[in-house]
Amino acid sequence: MQENTNNIPAPEGSVTAKYPELGSGLIPVEPYISPEYFEREKKHIFKKTWLHVGRADQIPKAGDYFVADLEVCDTQIIVVRNRQGEIRAMHNVCSHRLNEIVYDKRGNTRKLFCKFHGWAYDLDGNLTGVPEENSFFNLDKSKFGLTRVACEVWQGFIFVNMEPNPAQSLEEFMKPVYGSIEGYPWDKLKEGFRWTSVVNCNWKLALDAFQEAYHVAYVHGNSIADAIDRSTSVEGMPPLDVICGDVHRRLSLAGNQKSVYGNPKAVTEGGAAAQQALSDAANARPIAAAALRAGVGSAKEQFPLDALPEGVNWTKSPNWLFDMNVIFPDFYVSLRPNYFQAYTFRPVSHDKTMVDARVFYAEMTTAGGRFFLEYMKVALRDVLLEDFSTLERTQRAAQTGVKKHMIVQDRELMVRHAYHAVERMLARGEAQEAASNQ
Repeated sequence: MQENTNNIPAPEGSVTAKYPELGSGLIPVEPYISPEYFEREKKHIFKKTWLHVGRADQIPKAGDYFVADLEVCDTQIIVVRNRQGEIRAMHNVCSHRLNEIVYDKRGNTRKLFCKFHGWAYDLDGNLTGVPEENSFFNLDKSKFGLTRVACEVWQGFIFVNMEPNPAQSLEEFMKPVYGSIEGYPWDKLKEGFRWTSVVNCNWKLALDAFQEAYHVAYVHGNSIADAIDRSTSVEGMPPLDVICGDVHRRLSLAGNQKSVYGNPKAVTEGGAAAQQALSDAANARPIAAAALRAGVGSAKEQFPLDALPEGVNWTKSPNWLFDMNVIFPDFYVSLRPNYFQAYTFRPVSHDKTMVDARVFYAEMTTAGGRFFLEYMKVALRDVLLEDFSTLERTQRAAQTGVKKHMIVQDRELMVRHAYHAVERMLARGEAQEAASNQ
């Protein structure tokens, strides 16, 4: 499928002009509504690409495990830490009569046991015990372990790949675009809160709502629109810069740092900047100001801006708010110095998406700090609900077939790049398949 070719050259100085190969035309609607297109994505993207499934600190001890539901790959994956401290991943399917090995979504175990006939596997998936083994016919246990999948860890994030021998290592997959954010203080931030929900829309449509700020003044008028800097003549929240790799993409935003949401240093430090934010926020959002006042300086860790990796706020803007990072295909990470959001938009079907939204904060040392976290939990929940409020309506509207294309502007470059990245991966996969069939 090709983008509408009715392009005009993007003006100099626009972010779109940096990537003329992406064009400036319309984006077709079919990829958002077609079951057939989704089957192509499953085959050539999700079953061949590194997929984020969790954080290493979810399984800190030997025998700790969790189960990742990957309906888009037609499987469940057991992710477990072995006795050597390494993380392994394997399909949740017994080699004997195909029962699921693990029933609980998380836990700790010495071995993995099948509850149907008692077959036992070690934490690397090797078959170690078979009841009534002599009744089988020359059973070679070394050949019938659990089926492993490729599993690697980047900066504490666990990724799996359904390909037995991935074309790229996880490091090769990540480095070109995200090497410059390695060293961010991931380990000093702990999961503060989490939401999961199935949304009745295509996964790309859901992700698109989180990779542009054009909608903030409208969708988020009752929550975080005060993060827009209205002290200049520039409308909305233009990106400071956009970086588009082969499939990954990044966008950096500036805004009103005197708002609670827009202050990247809220709670992690006091001083004049915090007091100014308090003063301004008190007039517009008194509850937000009360939460900020209660939490100022209570974070256990400090995060000096000059100690962050070079790739965080890479434009070095003094009014920086945060960076959006979209790790292909469906993982969104929003980076600030005082917290980060990790949202996965995992497809279930062509018109259903499982959204797993996690927010990580520094540990708070006072009751006031914990009150601030509770305020942010409610505030970010409301932001999510506002975003979700448009998604199912947009999906229903798209499926009418009335419109064949979407119009995309300069500040929505990440949406345009996302379309091209998917098309590029589909074309590569189908070309490789055709070549192997010759």
